[in-house]
Amino acid sequence: MAKKRVRLADIAERLNLSKVSVSKALRDHPDISKETRELVKKTAAEMGYLPNLLARSLSSRRSYTLGVVVPKIAHAFMATVVDAIQETATQRGYGIVLAVSQERADLERQHIERLLAMRVDGLLVSVSQQEPHLEVYERVRQMGVPLVFFDRAIEGLGFSSVIVDDREGAYRAIEYVIRKGYRKIAHVAGTSEVLIGRERRAGYEAALRDAGLPIRPEWIIEGGFDEWHGYYAFKRLLQGKELPEVIFAVTFPVELGIRAAMRETDPSLLERIQLISFSEGGLNEFYVYPHICVRQPAREIGRRAVEMLIEEIESEDGIQPRQVVLKTELITPEDYLRRFAVRMATERSLAAD
Repeated sequence: MAKKRVRLADIAERLNLSKVSVSKALRDHPDISKETRELVKKTAAEMGYLPNLLARSLSSRRSYTLGVVVPKIAHAFMATVVDAIQETATQRGYGIVLAVSQERADLERQHIERLLAMRVDGLLVSVSQQEPHLEVYERVRQMGVPLVFFDRAIEGLGFSSVIVDDREGAYRAIEYVIRKGYRKIAHVAGTSEVLIGRERRAGYEAALRDAGLPIRPEWIIEGGFDEWHGYYAFKRLLQGKELPEVIFAVTFPVELGIRAAMRETDPSLLERIQLISFSEGGLNEFYVYPHICVRQPAREIGRRAVEMLIEEIESEDGIQPRQVVLKTELITPEDYLRRFAVRMATERSLAAD
């Protein structure tokens, strides 16, 4: 026989309180004394009480749930962003429902439609690499559901966004290798359908122009943001008359694909060609050949996106769309080696103790 679900009335009866007082105590309402709140929570836990979220949403007209749509989650950057989203949402009393588009615009649209049908209070979206289905975003607007883009945004739709300065980050990385004496620099680019692809390529090209270096079309290979794009892009570079001295990868997964193709072709290429990636994988200091990367503030992206979305959800007067652009950090091989040396020294010190 199924166990009877514990209700607010059951807790109220045991403690000789009203249902309203029990409900307020569970929500930490200031009308209820601290002692009573603690007693109610303790009793609720002992009795196995679980709140009725459906009833809560009907009375408050909120689900206290955020829908999150990401293109991929297999690598450190997006996983870290999602972790920060989950942590911040939980701290603010919200849960999340996570959906992965697998870089497909049709799945992105389906996920958003399903989340809308679930009556989430707001949406956090990082778009896929394909041309988006703009009609689904118009539907979001018509329904009055707050939406914040993060990392990958669509311009001109009137929604808030939290992104990084992709153009500046790419510019600084290329500027650094030019100062180191490199002149032959290729770019394995993302798709121009996505803002980060356009902006990172723009930064790469601007740095070359400012240094008086030619932009060679055969050394700019557009495609996607995953490992396979990096792998096949390097195979295309091999077919050219000469190889570049530096390859700038639009993302860390693309850089992994380039690295795999280089190792397969000739492992010595890993020593001869300097790699740069936008974003890092978290294990870069353990590479035999430390590369250069543009580090994004992943946790801050997730935290700021949630905070902005909840502000829009809870605002009674409405908030105008805002665009937050965060700075990146250039990490060089010297930085990796310095961090590695510090860690090794710390471990030796601990071992000696």
